[in-house]
Formats: sequence, structure tokens, C-alpha cells
Amino acid sequence: MRIYVLITTLLLTSGLFAQSSLKGQIKDEQGQPIYGANVFISDLQKGTTSDSNGNLLLTGINEGVWKVTFSMVGFQTVTKEITFAQNSTVEIVQVLKENEESLKEVVVSASRRSEYLSEIPASITVVNQKQLVDLSNSTTNINEILEFTVPGLAVSTGTFSNWGQTLRGRSLLVMIDGVPQSTPLRNGQLGIKSVSPNDISRVEVIKGATSIFGNGGNGGFINYITKKPNSSEKIEGTTNIWGTSNLAKTKDALGFGAYQSLRGKIDKFNYYVSGSYEETGNKYDADGKVILPTYGLDNTRIYTALAKFEYEISDRQKISIGGNLYNSLQDTPFIPVPGSFEVYNENGDYTLTPGYGIEGSIEGEEPTGSKLYNGNLKYDLNNIFDGTTDFTADVYYQKTKNIFFYSDKFENGGQSVINAEKYGLRPNFNTTLTPNESIEVSLTYGLDLLKDKTNQGLLDGRLWVPNIDMFSWAQYIQSTVKFNDEWVLKAGLRYDDMNLTIDDYNTLPYSPLGGGNFNPSVAVTGGEIGFDNLAFNAGVRYIKHQEFIPYVSYSQGFSIADLGSVLRSATADNIEDIQLEPAVTKNYEFGFLSKFNNFRLEAVGYYSVSNLGTGVTFDENINSFVPSKKPQNIYGGEIAIDYTAFDNKLQVGTSYSYVEGVTHNVGDENNLTYLGGDVISAPKLTAYVTWLPTNKISTSLRMTNLGDRSRFNPYLDANDNYTFRHTQFPVEGYTLLNWSMNYKLQENISVSLAVNNLLNEYYLPARSQWAAPLRTFTGTGEGTNAKLSVLYNF
Repeated sequence: MRIYVLITTLLLTSGLFAQSSLKGQIKDEQGQPIYGANVFISDLQKGTTSDSNGNLLLTGINEGVWKVTFSMVGFQTVTKEITFAQNSTVEIVQVLKENEESLKEVVVSASRRSEYLSEIPASITVVNQKQLVDLSNSTTNINEILEFTVPGLAVSTGTFSNWGQTLRGRSLLVMIDGVPQSTPLRNGQLGIKSVSPNDISRVEVIKGATSIFGNGGNGGFINYITKKPNSSEKIEGTTNIWGTSNLAKTKDALGFGAYQSLRGKIDKFNYYVSGSYEETGNKYDADGKVILPTYGLDNTRIYTALAKFEYEISDRQKISIGGNLYNSLQDTPFIPVPGSFEVYNENGDYTLTPGYGIEGSIEGEEPTGSKLYNGNLKYDLNNIFDGTTDFTADVYYQKTKNIFFYSDKFENGGQSVINAEKYGLRPNFNTTLTPNESIEVSLTYGLDLLKDKTNQGLLDGRLWVPNIDMFSWAQYIQSTVKFNDEWVLKAGLRYDDMNLTIDDYNTLPYSPLGGGNFNPSVAVTGGEIGFDNLAFNAGVRYIKHQEFIPYVSYSQGFSIADLGSVLRSATADNIEDIQLEPAVTKNYEFGFLSKFNNFRLEAVGYYSVSNLGTGVTFDENINSFVPSKKPQNIYGGEIAIDYTAFDNKLQVGTSYSYVEGVTHNVGDENNLTYLGGDVISAPKLTAYVTWLPTNKISTSLRMTNLGDRSRFNPYLDANDNYTFRHTQFPVEGYTLLNWSMNYKLQENISVSLAVNNLLNEYYLPARSQWAAPLRTFTGTGEGTNAKLSVLYNF
């Protein structure tokens, strides 16, 4: 009997020790470790996940040949057969390629958790890192990059300002890693240009009313996701050097820039640091004339810096700290000569003469532009509450200083500046539950605490918009339920409570249309005001077949409609007598995604209503521009088509965006008026062809076409002359062609050449046309210009 026991024990022991293991690392194509990748042997029902360094260890594998699957959200799944000898360890380094199929792109902004794009019942555009690199070969102006890649976003203004670059006819919120950059309490319309494209990993644009991130997103939001400090080496980096020049005229038109980034890993410490410097030269239109310098991009110095540091406390915990700087200063040798227009008759026939720049200076004028700083401290804790929940908390700080151009519309002239400072705290939970095999429930919930202090004054000390001190808190919950991998139902609530303290102030004498007709100064007694709002969203998407993935959704947005503009044009002497109310937008939309082999189609239609307007109107009774108080109805559609052929060597695509909007007086819904160009963009058509003739060469031709929009009739002014009202001016379309080529000298060195406005088209950007009644913003677009750059990775 003892012999049998002994033999059995020996057999079991030998079987145990005969088991093998799999050891190694999982990386992406850039050599960065992938955290949380799944490794699974289905026949043995054994699996593990990679740690924060991408390392994996799977033990207890029986001798034999087994199929091992490596998978990760956002990457292509790999399955390979691996032979395990008796009592051995197989070592492997597995590289996962990013999933280029757009239906599998991962989005985090829509509900503050990772989700597949195809499973979100909303309209979302993701500009991935490859697109950013390709388009950055042509321009460092992120406004132009987004103009081309984001259907529904209005065309770039051709200036530093994004006033009029609306999203589906609504105001938008700009964020960097979820930290708001916009100044909604006094919207300076400069938020889109707030980070270097070289530091962006991807851009997520959520379109339509949304309150997931709070105040300011009535039309949606743009979230810049910056690069992470992921590396398997102690030091790696990227060097990018470029030069630019106008080709229509080259006098003092040369510009240059340099970017350097470093990243690495030392034990449990990860880092990413970068910096860039850029100088632009003179800018000329197609006729060789100096472009209007107001809000201009000429003679500008841009400094950027980004730093991120992470420390891995354990496999489940990490802490990170980071920040970024963006400083853009225009110091131009030119002064503006305003544009002009003349309307000849009641039919609206007109001529429009654009403004331009001439050499000169304004005494005491300081460089214009933006200075912003961001700081963020973040803590991550994973797999709590029996592994069902991840927790994240971050504290952030943001400071913005926007300096505007000199204006004679102030009494004795002056330059205005917006100062905004924000502090925020955001604890956030993500919980995933699986009641049974056919249902998966995900919950995202938490708090947003924000303190925002904003004012607008003149550089000489005069105050235009008083100190506005806001404290807001919001609680939210977003739920996603997936049924049988066929249906996704998403719904959520957010409650905002906002309390504002406004200092006593005196309004500034101001002449909004020029001509010296200054408003009288009014002494206004400040005080405290408050708003609250409950926003709801719901949507459903059918995801079973990639050939047709439809969705329908309803969402609400909430914002304070440029409170600063209201306060600076006040006629009442007490804050309690000024009519203040939040703007609430309701958005309805239907859309679908389709994927057939190498063909991709996306289409969406939407309709949104709001109790207040986006944009400002001129009130003749008080001689001032004020935010629109009229309800607005906006509707439109977008379509995007992409096709690849010849093993991805040929890529073609196109997109079309149409938006229209009307407004009416309260209680008079049948008397409709078209909205101005500051809100509604003319139709936009884009198209591209990318060809890779060899493994070393790629070339692209891109087209952007702006259609016409002529909705308005002229009227007789006080002098019996025909004219158009503010922003209600016809827009004539134009077409621009941009070309670029990239050549890979070595695996890690490439050189690129790009020519923008290839045909030297003479045109006026849309804003230069619809803002013509203001006379100070009507400038031409840049003529043919080029960029030559060299990229080195090590």
C-alpha cells in the first residue's frame, strides 16, 4: 500500500514540475510597454495580464502546442501557436499593432472611461496620432488641422482667434487631458490654439450638446489627449526641426521651429518632457500684399513645454504629476488698415475691400496672444471592490492670459486682456458589473469641483469686465448597458450648482461700431447670483453588424452664455437688475457607421434647440453688443467616406458638413430669421488622396472647399445708405489645395515637404466676410506657402 502511495505521489509531483511557463513583454509598434494586455490560452482556460511595464508571466502550462492569444483594447488581436517543452520557460516579446480600423478606436472623453468608438451612441471624431503627424508636416496651426479632419467644425479664421469657428453652430469647450482651457465666463475665443500638435497623442471631438464635463459645451467639446510617459528604455526621444516661408512673396517671410521630446523609464519612475520654439515671418496674400495683422499669425513667437512624471506605487496604484505651458506672442512691424464695403442697392449687390498691413507701430502697444499654464496631480487605484471598480482623482490648476490687439473703440484707446484662473478637484469611479453572460453594465460616477476667477480689463489698469468669482460643484452618473454584444444603451444625469460673486464696478465708455459714439459709464453694484441645472442624456446603438451600426440619441448641454459680455454692457446699476440666465441646449440626432472591407461610411443628422443664442447681437437701444437672448433652432448633417486599396497604399476620402440655423423672438415662433455667420458656417467639403508608391515615400493631396452662404437682405441705415447688419453679411466660397510628401531616409529619420494653398488662391476666410460690418476683421488668407521639416526618433 505504501508503495502505491509513493508511486502516485511521484507521478503527481513529476506532473507538477513538468508544467511550463510563458514569460515576456508586450509592446506597441513604438516599443512602448502596453499595460493591461490580456494573454489567454483558451484550451487550458489559463490567462494573465501584463503589468505597468508590459511584462507578463503565465505559469502552470502543460507540455504541448497551444494557441496563445494576445489582446488589448485599441490594438489588433494576435493568436499564435507556441510549443511548450517539459519543465521549460518560453520567453517572448510580443508587438501589438494599433487597430487602424476606425470602428475599434478607443475614446475616453465621451463618458470618462475607455470605450470603443463604434459602441458610443453619439457623434465623435477622433484625430489619431498618425493623422496629427501627417498634417503637422504641413502646418503647426491646430485650427487648420481640425478644420480638415472634423466634420461639423467651421473653417479656420486664418488668424489666432477661433471666433466663429463653432461646432455645429454652437459654442464649444476646449480641454487638455480633461482640464478646461476655455474661458466661458468671458469667452475670448482663443481656446483651440492651446497646445503644440507635437505633444498630442490624439484629439477627441464630441459633437452635440453634452454636459459630461460641465459649463461651456453647448456644441460639444475638443479634448486634446497629450502623450504619455510610456517607455521601456531609460531614454528615448523625438527631434523635429522645420522651416517655413511664404512663396507668393518672400521678403522677411522665413520662419523656423524646433521641437524636442524625451521619455524614459527608471525602475518604477516614468517621465516625458518636451519643449518647442517657433518663429513665424511675414505673411502675404496671393497678390503679395501684407495680410491684416489683427489677430494675425505673422511675426509670432511660440513657446511650448510639457512635462509628465509617473511613479508606480504598486501594480494597482500610481501617482502622476504634470503640466504644460503655451505662450504665443505676436510682435508685428505692421499696423492694420481696416477693410471696407459698399452695398449698392436693395438686391444686396456689394463690393468688399479687405484690410491689410502697412509698416508702422502704435505707441505703447504690447505683443498680442495667449499665455496659459496647466498643472495636474493625479492618483489612480485599480481593481477595488472585488476587482469591479477603478478609481481616479485629480487636482488641477489652470491660468490663462489673453492679450488682444489695440483698439480705438475704447475712450483714449487701449488693449484689453482676459485673465482667468481655475482650480479643480475631480474624484471619479468606473465600475463594471456582469449580472449574467449576456449583460454588461458599466457605471461612471463622481464629482466635479471648480473654482474659476475671471476678469477683463485694459493693460493700463482700467477694468472692463469685473472680477467674477465662481464656485461650482456637480455630481454625475453615466451608465452603459451592453446586451448580447448587439445593443448598447447609454444614459446619464448631471446636476450643476454654480454660485458667482461679482465685484462692484463701473462700465467702460466704449464705441462698439467705432466713430466715437461712446456709451456712458454706469456704476454697477455687485453681489451674488446662482444657477443650477439638471442635464440628461440617453442613446441607443445597435452594434451586431459592422456593415450598419446605427444610433439615436438625445442630450442636453448647459452653459452661462458669455456672462462677461452681459456685464460689460450693463445699463442697470445693480447686478440684481441685470437679466442673467443660463443657456440650455437640447440636441437630437441619428447617425450610423458602416464598414465594408476597405470602405468606411459615417453619416449623421441632428437638430438642436436652445433657450438662448450662441453669439452676440448689436442692440441699437444701448449701443452695445450683447449675447443673443433669442431662442435658436439649428439643424444639419455630416457625411464622411474613406476608402483604402492596394494593401493600404492608396487612401481616398471625403467629408461634407452642412448646418443651418434660425432664431425668433420669444412667443413668435413663426417669424424666423437666419442666424449670422458668427454662428452658422457655410457648407464645408473636404477630400484627400494619399499614395504610398514605395515603403519610403508617401504623398498626399488635400482639398478644402467652403460653399456660399447668402441668406441676408440689406437695409437702409440712418443715412439712407444700404448696408448689412453685424455678422449678417454674405459669404462667398473658395477652394484650397494643400500638398505634402514624406520621405523616410532611414527607419528613424524622415524628411517632409508641404506646400499649402498650392494654386495661390486669392480668398477671404469666412470670418473676414461675415464680420465685414465691423471693418476691423476683414483680411485676406495667406497665399502659397511651404514647410520643410526633418523628424528624428531615437
